[in-house]
Amino acid sequence: MTRLAAIVLAAGRSSRMGELKPLLPLGDGTVLGRTVGAFLEAGVTDLRVVVGWRAAEVAAAASDLGVVAVTNRDWSRGMFSSVATGVAALGADVEAFLLLPADCALVRAETIGRLARAALAAPAPVTYPLFEGRRGHPPLIARDALPGDLTREPPDGLRGLLARLDGVAREVGVDDAGVLVDLDEPDDYRRAREYVAGENIPGAARCLEMLREAAAPAAVVAHSRAVACVATALAVRLNACGLHLNARLVEAAGLLHDIARTQPDHARAGAVLLGDLGYRRVAAVTARHMDLQPEVEGETGLAQGPVTASRRALGGGEPSGEPPLPGEAEVLYLADKLVSGTEAVGLSERVAARLSDLPADSAAAARARERMGRAQALARVVETLIGEPVETVARAALAEPPDPS
Repeated sequence: MTRLAAIVLAAGRSSRMGELKPLLPLGDGTVLGRTVGAFLEAGVTDLRVVVGWRAAEVAAAASDLGVVAVTNRDWSRGMFSSVATGVAALGADVEAFLLLPADCALVRAETIGRLARAALAAPAPVTYPLFEGRRGHPPLIARDALPGDLTREPPDGLRGLLARLDGVAREVGVDDAGVLVDLDEPDDYRRAREYVAGENIPGAARCLEMLREAAAPAAVVAHSRAVACVATALAVRLNACGLHLNARLVEAAGLLHDIARTQPDHARAGAVLLGDLGYRRVAAVTARHMDLQPEVEGETGLAQGPVTASRRALGGGEPSGEPPLPGEAEVLYLADKLVSGTEAVGLSERVAARLSDLPADSAAAARARERMGRAQALARVVETLIGEPVETVARAALAEPPDPS
């Protein structure tokens, strides 16, 4: 497993903002807190915050967040000196790192996880998130792609160094406009504060409250709680394999995936409702829980190991530029198929039960077979990674009743 770390650059003077950007309020915390929090939420806990101007204040804030601050005494020389300081502070076993300026505070944890999975599946010297055809932050940089001596700044600094790697760089499509946003000026900050209001992930208590507000039937609530338990258990096991899933998002999506269950096209209706309530990240996951088209059919040419085997379980094929490993939406999709009512069920049983209600040669039966085929292929991927049947995980997760709160 690749040892992954992150460097957050917070040494600059914030001259265009006119205030110390890392400590500006944003959401429930600060700009720095939100930037660091995205990494922590994605399970990237080996973090270095590089400080310089007003170092003591920013270092204290980093310490309050539980992460390490390192001081760039030459911060006035520019960003590359901070990059060099951060890289020098990484452990010798770190093989790759994500690099993010502190003021790029709108990057989602899901994007960080997606980059990590891309690098795990197909390592590249540099991996960039791509939104609407544009590269954004944070790049994921292989340590061995950098020159051994970073004390001498190359021409054009970091930009020039990365430009020389363009021919072997990888791009990963993400649904995250935040990768293109930095907070340089007061207007940027004002817009960011407005944007953050719709980027929150509701806790379990708020999810259950929303189900009550939507008059979800008791059976739907009970099923949703069971799906959330299974989805969270799968996410925890996959994160132990280095997939960096956002477990909080998975739980919230599990609880809310059927919020509009009584309506036609309930996945879409529920996603619209959640978006209107300001929970866009959750909506993006729940929208796909009924009909999850595979984003990647597999890739070839990887080193041997569980990741290679998981990709082969999807059928092989040529590189598509997307991570082949399951993300939050895939985990929810699989968990929903592993739960009938509030009971864990095998996928084969689920297929048989679904098809028994449909004419064998009907279009609905064909769609059901296609969906369950994707679920079975996804289950093989997950089982290869975690080393146990997904049905075993589901039954263990539901062995104890979910917390009624």
